[in-house]
Amino acid sequence: MDVVAKRRVYHFLKADHGIQNIEKRRIKISTLLGVNDPFELLAHNVSNRSIRDALMLTRKTFDKEFGLLCFSKSSYSPVQWAHYGDRHAGVCLGFDVDANLLEDVCYEDKRTDDFTLSADSESEPEWMRKFLYTKYSHWSYEDEVRAFVALDTEDCGLYFKNFDSSISLVEVQVGFNCELSRSRVSEALGDLSSHVEVFKVRPAFNSFKMVRNLDGSLWE
Repeated sequence: MDVVAKRRVYHFLKADHGIQNIEKRRIKISTLLGVNDPFELLAHNVSNRSIRDALMLTRKTFDKEFGLLCFSKSSYSPVQWAHYGDRHAGVCLGFDVDANLLEDVCYEDKRTDDFTLSADSESEPEWMRKFLYTKYSHWSYEDEVRAFVALDTEDCGLYFKNFDSSISLVEVQVGFNCELSRSRVSEALGDLSSHVEVFKVRPAFNSFKMVRNLDGSLWE
């Protein structure tokens, strides 16, 4: 049997959402038209009306069938913790994800001009990569890696990806302002506790990073 390569990636969220995800063994899928970047899938120059119409149609078509799982390459950033980890009162979930499902986001200062409406099988893969994985450079602090997944599992108008062999929970990092107790996290993990690492983070003493608090006695 071939061994599938994995990548360790991280997802920041509020504490209550994190506990729900752990208990229900799933992660929320972001819809393309529901993300916080209005330029999502619009990295190309759309001054030309025909190009603009074509890209908008493609974007709407994608939105009906596919969504995004958005991760970061690391969990160290205090900015990530502040923006997506509820001002350090949230959690960061670490996952081992099949590497072939993930692609790094490329950050650019300017919109790309290489869009073409003609069918070119040789240039299509590179064009599609730019279409799906390019964002404005000011988002680079997110250090994003993403996966496109089908919108299959719906719950109250939201879509989720269930934990499985392709995406497994391996870390629960608790923000240094988070009020979650150790026992509450353990309760949510249940039978996952034996192979999921759980710890609280704190500001590093010698860098601008959030790091593991090695003194476990400080978290009850």
